[in-house]
Amino acid sequence: MKKIKLNKYEKKTFRDMLVLIPMLILIVIMSRSIPDGTLRYQLPDSNVGEKAIALTFDDGPSGYTEELLDGLKECNAKASFFVIGSKAEKNPEIVKRAYEEGHLIGNHTYDHIRLPLHSLKECETSIGKTFNIIENITGDRTMYLRAPYGDVSAYQLKELDVVFVSWSFSSYDWKDKDADYIYERIMKKASDGDIILLHDTNKETVEAVLRAIPELQEQGYEFVRVDELLSRNGEKIKMGTPYRWCKNERNAFSF
Repeated sequence: MKKIKLNKYEKKTFRDMLVLIPMLILIVIMSRSIPDGTLRYQLPDSNVGEKAIALTFDDGPSGYTEELLDGLKECNAKASFFVIGSKAEKNPEIVKRAYEEGHLIGNHTYDHIRLPLHSLKECETSIGKTFNIIENITGDRTMYLRAPYGDVSAYQLKELDVVFVSWSFSSYDWKDKDADYIYERIMKKASDGDIILLHDTNKETVEAVLRAIPELQEQGYEFVRVDELLSRNGEKIKMGTPYRWCKNERNAFSF
């Protein structure tokens, strides 16, 4: 076998990689070793079937949210809305309607801040203000948070007493505002236990979702709230855990 010779630059790169890769692995392990919050919630049995999906909508409410709610009602489908506090404040009637029609209302901070770029106090203020707004509108104190951009530090996971909801896959509707693309991505990737990231600020998203729901229902899927999905197997919901999906008869997955 012919021996491969590396030049000076390639040798340096190779040595650097030998050091960098173990360090990255160690950082990941250490970040996950920080304990999550101490609070646990045992939710009632949700009676979710063997094929269930949680649709989650960020950044609203918007001018398209009511059209989406009309479609969800017609399809007998439930969803979860992670609202921006400042928008909820301006459109309380939409938030109230979504809540009264059985959808989960979650927190997406007051003004869509990227959590790791702010102090813990600033994060608590933005999140707490939004929780108060939601409670004033719905009469219910929610505990679910979707971090903007999905960004949150290990320290914040530990210190912020909320249930973090991440996602199993993104529709990329924020990037490609094309209804056919969004619809095809949902249909191609959807599977039991998924938490799908969407935005009710896009007309194309609403069109794609309302097209996909009946077809997936024909395949046996039901559309449920995030809390129903996470509690489907009798598992206690944990603070400080960024949930990504929850398949039938398996623990909710976080990392």
